[in-house]
Amino acid sequence: MKKLILLLILFAPFLGKAQDIEQFLLAGTEDASKLTKNYVNPVAKGFMYGLNNGWYSTARTHKKLGFDITFVANLAKVPGKDEMFSFVASDYSNITLANGSSEIQTLMGGDNNTSLSARIQTNGGDFKLTDFTMPDGIGEDLPMNAVPSTTLQVGIGIPGIDADLKVRYLPKIGTDELEVGMFGVGIQKDLSKMLKISKTPVSISALLAYTKLTAEYDIQAESDLNGSGQMMEFATNAYTFQVIGSVNLKLIEFYGAVGYNTAKMDVDIKGSYELEYTEEISGLTVSESVTDPVSIDFDASGIRATIGTRLNLGFFKIFGDYTIQEYNTITGGIAFSFR
Repeated sequence: MKKLILLLILFAPFLGKAQDIEQFLLAGTEDASKLTKNYVNPVAKGFMYGLNNGWYSTARTHKKLGFDITFVANLAKVPGKDEMFSFVASDYSNITLANGSSEIQTLMGGDNNTSLSARIQTNGGDFKLTDFTMPDGIGEDLPMNAVPSTTLQVGIGIPGIDADLKVRYLPKIGTDELEVGMFGVGIQKDLSKMLKISKTPVSISALLAYTKLTAEYDIQAESDLNGSGQMMEFATNAYTFQVIGSVNLKLIEFYGAVGYNTAKMDVDIKGSYELEYTEEISGLTVSESVTDPVSIDFDASGIRATIGTRLNLGFFKIFGDYTIQEYNTITGGIAFSFR
């Protein structure tokens, strides 16, 4: 049950919407990819920014073989400009606005009233027609209209080099519909001795870290389209480099950091799908099968700055911080740390 709860937190923005996204396939492969990218974009970016957070709650590193176990939760706030996108007909080959607003709500937006018409030429010279309605967003159903993510990680002091090795790991687990796996590794190097401040409450360190998250979501059982092997696959790679500073006042600790993020997410719609249209001239219903119709990628990168605080209750730590970046992110967590 705990594993299932974790999966739902990680992928809540996608669950229940994959079947709605399926209808984009009626627009033709190229247009479906563009439409999916515009609709899903803020969730993809929110995941990527969230994965680069939560690596630390202090600039101090462990002593030899000291270690910590840390649970982190993130909320990446979607900017208002990314809650919707403008439908521009010239950007697409086969679809036009049928009715409703040309300002379409994304997955992290609100309700939509937009219908689109697809008109695709057949090999025989006729046109096949259909209409579909843009699905609503779910931003209002999530805390602060933010994309959630969670991480469990372990850190251990590496003997002789004043550095911590940090590892994030989630074996590929899940339900019949959803499987998620995660691996991450980071090195946090203490620079305090080099800067000759190791005898003060101030610590400075540098972090280099990488996280990979993969997921497979089986949409076959709930699919509105006939076919086989229907699923969505996600693969995310996120990198971050940061310089961290902290002030240790025993019971309470303040920390901050500046750095740079870069990340990429690949999203693929796999399997075969039977699509139905009406021929423009004859009025007959025709069908077409498409296989592995969508493959898109998302990127997120930029400078970041973090400020936070940690409460030290012996080996038990509670921390929270705020990161200013393209998608500003709130991070909180608990740690069991033995220095």
